[in-house]
Amino acid sequence: MSSPASPDDHPQTGGPSGSKGASAEDRSHRPDSAPDRSTLGALLYRRVPQVLAGYLGVTWTLFELMQWLTEQYLLSPYLGRALLLGLLLLLPSVLVVTYRHGRPGPDRWTSAERWTLTGNGVVAVLVLVFVFGDVELGSMVRTVQTSTADTVGGTPPEKVIRQVPKKQFRRRVALFYFDKAESARADTALRRAAPTALRTDLEQDPFVSALSPAWFDEELKRRGYEAGLGVPLGLKREVAQEANAGYVLAGRVGTTGTGQTVLSIQLRETETGDLVAERRFEGDDLFGIIDRASAQLKQDLDLPDGHLERTTDLPVTQVFTSSVAAAKHYAQGRYLRRFPDTTDRSVAREYGRATSADTTFALGHFREGQALWRLGKRERARQALGSAKRHSYRLSESWKYELKALRFFRLEGRPEAALKVCERWTSLRPYDLDGWRLKANIHARQLQHEQALSSYRRMLALAPESDDVKRGIVGALLRTGQREKALRKAESYAKANPEDESGPLLVGTIRWRLGQLERAGRAYRRAKRMDARDARTYLSALNQARGQFEAALSGIKEEASEGEERFQAGIRRSHHHWLRGRIGRSQAVLDSLWTAGPPAPGGYQRFSLAVRACDYHGPPGQRSYISELLGRLEALKQDVSTSARVYEINARAALARCNVAAGRLTEAQRHLEHVKTLVERSGTPQLYRLPFDLDYLWGRLREAQGRHEDAAARYEQYIEDSFPRSLFFRTLRLPRLRLALAYQKAGRPGEARAAYQGALALYPAYPRLNYRYAQFLANRGRREAARTHLRRALEGWAPADADFRPKQRAETLADSLGLGVV
Repeated sequence: MSSPASPDDHPQTGGPSGSKGASAEDRSHRPDSAPDRSTLGALLYRRVPQVLAGYLGVTWTLFELMQWLTEQYLLSPYLGRALLLGLLLLLPSVLVVTYRHGRPGPDRWTSAERWTLTGNGVVAVLVLVFVFGDVELGSMVRTVQTSTADTVGGTPPEKVIRQVPKKQFRRRVALFYFDKAESARADTALRRAAPTALRTDLEQDPFVSALSPAWFDEELKRRGYEAGLGVPLGLKREVAQEANAGYVLAGRVGTTGTGQTVLSIQLRETETGDLVAERRFEGDDLFGIIDRASAQLKQDLDLPDGHLERTTDLPVTQVFTSSVAAAKHYAQGRYLRRFPDTTDRSVAREYGRATSADTTFALGHFREGQALWRLGKRERARQALGSAKRHSYRLSESWKYELKALRFFRLEGRPEAALKVCERWTSLRPYDLDGWRLKANIHARQLQHEQALSSYRRMLALAPESDDVKRGIVGALLRTGQREKALRKAESYAKANPEDESGPLLVGTIRWRLGQLERAGRAYRRAKRMDARDARTYLSALNQARGQFEAALSGIKEEASEGEERFQAGIRRSHHHWLRGRIGRSQAVLDSLWTAGPPAPGGYQRFSLAVRACDYHGPPGQRSYISELLGRLEALKQDVSTSARVYEINARAALARCNVAAGRLTEAQRHLEHVKTLVERSGTPQLYRLPFDLDYLWGRLREAQGRHEDAAARYEQYIEDSFPRSLFFRTLRLPRLRLALAYQKAGRPGEARAAYQGALALYPAYPRLNYRYAQFLANRGRREAARTHLRRALEGWAPADADFRPKQRAETLADSLGLGVV
């Protein structure tokens, strides 16, 4: 008789219970299914706490490892955070797998488990994409390669490979002038010098972009803080946000009665205003304190430890100056440079005092040279820039690039070499706005407008709220012919900056260029109500274009003042009288300006004055007046030194124009050929073509020689290059009228008609334009249209001199057309 079978003798697949891998009796004996087993006991049996602890331990270990790798090898800090979050998001899957399969013995996977794990993975991926989708998870740096092709003397170019911090990991800090420290003596110069020196020290680190206090001077001036001192924290945060700065750095500085310098700084997050760190330093050496403050700030900005250990951090005295007095004068010069009412002479004086206090102050010599160059003192500027080059070992990398580029561009006339330096600069330090700004400026001066626009767009990406950059974008769009887009940008700028008077000026000028004169007038009147600097000038010019001559003259009279404004207002007044046929008055104003003497440098201004006079009064009936002007020019050319190339170009351009007016075409060509040689030797022909109107002067000569096709080509080039510039100052010469006449004389009536219509769209009431177009139409049998334009011409010439020949000829034409005298 057989014994009863034990549970172990039952086959695993036998019976209903066997299909589940174990009998009901077998499952009833497992510890976790016992009715008296606790929940904790069940979890322990399934190894849930053990696996969870191990998983969290490994997760934290991996996170700490990623943090260490971040610090030592400059990996993205977001990578560790993404790893930590991803592992935590997968925790539900770990718990499910452990609970279902952690107990001893085999288990089968169910469909519910598979869907749970899949869903958890999908959710984890979606969350990671949402949180970290727009951040950099790779390295903090990228490798760039450039060459030293900008070198001179035949040195072969060398490749330079460097790791550059990516934009997301740079610390952009806005510095403001410091307040006075408590219990310290008032010292405004020190309050400006300390942040300037601190910014110079911080800028050595490629991970830091420090915006100097001068960056915010213009905005703070509009807000009522002209000196840039005592600015409230709220306003600091607002303008820092506009500059795309993540941090605001402010502080206090002063000297106590015992001679100790006290410096306290506060670093705050721009967006929230939260205090990141507050530090206080004290000592008898300002620059030693600056070095300590800079080192501490880099730690407070949470720069990677591995980077701080390897990066170069020279004492501030090695990249700035070791003289407190020099630092004060330099900071004052930088402050004064931001204000348009400040003369370059005052700025140069401050820089000169700085370099006198420290003769090895390379940055001071550099800025002094720039100021002297703007003053026209080219030889002294060369000396200052030469001193800066000799002591360039005390310049930061960015300033070395700027000095080299400007030396190539200004002193040596090698714009292509200067652009190569800028290319290297912006490659190795792609977040230096000054590099992109200089590059854009050189491209613009070379009339390479597309390239200039590209540089401005890079600047806008770095400082999306910068007003200077936005205005630069508008100008670059105009120069590339994108006028509608420029108008939208300008209107957006004016709307976003209702207190900035340059906004309506931009809008008005663009609308004028689009032929929308009424809307342009509204914009200019708005700018005038805001006391915009040039609003009256542009409004007067627009009133002339629209035939509102009395309003235009009234505006010109309002402009008259001392110095440069008085001189320019006099030129505009002479132009207005010439426009209306009052030739005697026009000449009298020009003569009075010559006699009174323009602001220094007088030679430059007098040559420009002579060119204007010969443009206004060049017809044959004025030959005696032109001869007198030529005599003045020859005497002036002998009296003033011609060592500067720009001066000689100015002088010969004036002599060429007046010789054309006098009918001495051979002499005129000789002077222009000499100018051409000077320009070609300079290596920067575009630098001189437009400011001295060389294409226009060649056009006048070719027109006088009867070479009308060549003249038209010159006028076309002049209009194309100069049209994006200030609209008003180009109206004083009416190049579009000359273009229309050249086409007309060349037998190309279609092009002549287009030129006339293009000019009249901008200046519909100009008498000479209307008279010449009336002649053109009358000769082609369009008598009614000719009468319309002739009527406008005679209305504009209503107060003309009795012997004004164009008016007399217009009246004769009016009689022939049956119009009668207006």
